[in-house]
Amino acid sequence: MTDFTMEQTLFQLILHAGGARSSAKEAAQYAEDGDWEAAKASMQEAEEEQNQAHKINTALITKAARGEELEISVLMIHALDLLMLAWSEIDYTEQYLDTLKRLNSLEAEVKIWKEKASRK
Repeated sequence: MTDFTMEQTLFQLILHAGGARSSAKEAAQYAEDGDWEAAKASMQEAEEEQNQAHKINTALITKAARGEELEISVLMIHALDLLMLAWSEIDYTEQYLDTLKRLNSLEAEVKIWKEKASRK
């Protein structure tokens, strides 16, 4: 972060937070389509992007904790808002994928029971 201006740093935060959110949304779509490997890969991408965004956010917090003045701007508010949204999207998507897995398992079980019932 030291080589970047504040504006560049915030754009990096936006880039990584936005990437995390997009990858999480992509993972949900893959899961809905039944492509669990692609969903897993997209969630890994989301986590990697989120980790990069988190490092930037931590660096900003560290600067503030050291007493360095950080200029509050619309860009900073947008970057931090997007970061919080990305974290929420990742958490939601993880829960959604677990729910879809359970639903698929139940549907498979119902199918077996229906097949057994139709043979009687």
